[in-house]
Amino acid sequence: MKKLLSLLLWLPLLGCAQAPTNCGCAQNFVAMRQLIETNYSGYRDKVTTTTRPRLDSLTAAIRAQADTAHAGNCGVVLYKWLLFFHDKHMALQNNSALRLDSAAIRAQYTATERLPWTRASFRQYLNDPARPKQPLEGIWLDGSGGGYVVGIVASGPAQYKGFVLKADSLYWLPGQVKFAFANPEAGPATARYYMRDHSVENRPVRVVRDGELNINGPWYRTYPRPVAVPPGAAPLSFQMLDDTTALYQIGSFGDEYRPRIDSITKANAANLARTKLLILDVRNNGGGSDGSYRSLAPYLYTGPVQETGIELWSTALNNSKYSGQLYPNMTPQEKKKYANRRKKLDARQGQFVNPDGKKEFSVFRVKRSQQHPALKRVAVLQNRYSGSTTEQFLLLARQSQKTTLFGENSYGTLDYSNLQFAELPCYKLRLGWPTSRSFRVKRGEIIDNVGIAPTVRLNPAAPNMTEQVRAWYRIRK
Repeated sequence: MKKLLSLLLWLPLLGCAQAPTNCGCAQNFVAMRQLIETNYSGYRDKVTTTTRPRLDSLTAAIRAQADTAHAGNCGVVLYKWLLFFHDKHMALQNNSALRLDSAAIRAQYTATERLPWTRASFRQYLNDPARPKQPLEGIWLDGSGGGYVVGIVASGPAQYKGFVLKADSLYWLPGQVKFAFANPEAGPATARYYMRDHSVENRPVRVVRDGELNINGPWYRTYPRPVAVPPGAAPLSFQMLDDTTALYQIGSFGDEYRPRIDSITKANAANLARTKLLILDVRNNGGGSDGSYRSLAPYLYTGPVQETGIELWSTALNNSKYSGQLYPNMTPQEKKKYANRRKKLDARQGQFVNPDGKKEFSVFRVKRSQQHPALKRVAVLQNRYSGSTTEQFLLLARQSQKTTLFGENSYGTLDYSNLQFAELPCYKLRLGWPTSRSFRVKRGEIIDNVGIAPTVRLNPAAPNMTEQVRAWYRIRK
């Protein structure tokens, strides 16, 4: 499973592509419908006699919009139809390398709120000892790799606004307000946070430490009193909070982070050996690869862990995922496994196929010599942005007798997965859809758009959730 946050990559305004004659958004819509109706593993669950009239009404409305839509807004029109399925794993990507219509994009967002500061005038304000400053005022860098540099300035009693000093100069221009929030040092706070397309979301604000905020990811102060910015977009860190308590932050289970996770775990083997309480912080972890958390399993293990399997929706296009030619780096054993799977799937097109035979479950075990019984308690911190593969990790972790989940419901995107992609005929748009369905769905154990509930619910906007976890254990000694 891929990181869910990487899926919705469509760009709302594309420069007009050199499309084939008579090619347009209407043709894209027809192709998209056919691909989803034929290949999406959740289609038959979500389009029923009850929901069909609503889908038909939406289809008619979107078809009319697609008939007149140009290249610049085709992606937006198509995505409105995909929203019917409430599947966060669906993807509509822009693969065009063509020039963006910069003037049109800037014109769309020109009316957004701005502050009159420039980098020079704001630094002058920060350097002026005659003008009182609030604690969070300064210049801050987006630690998630988004490339934003913002100024945070007081905007009233216990209020702050963050405005752009540096961005892409396309969707965001200097002076535009990126977020606004009440002082988080005075109590739980929520930011009005504007996304790349200027749509607004409410996000909790947390002061992590002096010079570090968490607002839709980490932000680091670079002026005045700059703090060190850790390398990499995903926060991966291990620290001993005291002689027997460890905090392990894992911001992504992406394949690219697996070597670092394994390395950090191995390097801290001695620390983990004396740890009595391990706090695993997987807040804002949008998923990645199941293999990325396998090195953690021995520390959570108290007995065999049951993993729910999947069934694959068999179509010619879905089954092409299992061609050895698509994965040239596979081992001979993996190629043989994929060839056998492809043969089984091709023989039963138009059906769900269990790739593991008749079993709907598998059992994961850790050898006794690799287990860590001295580690008595494991706390997992989760939030509404913990999704996809991270939810698979939560399902496994909660089966451990030593593990407790803390926080709020997770993101809710795990029931349908294993994406396949196809190009739409016009404007270099690429559609992705899930091809598998978890056996949980048949049992009514739905996770999509619901999430996995924690054992202990915490207020996500409350300061220092790690300390809340430690306090919970202290009264239960």
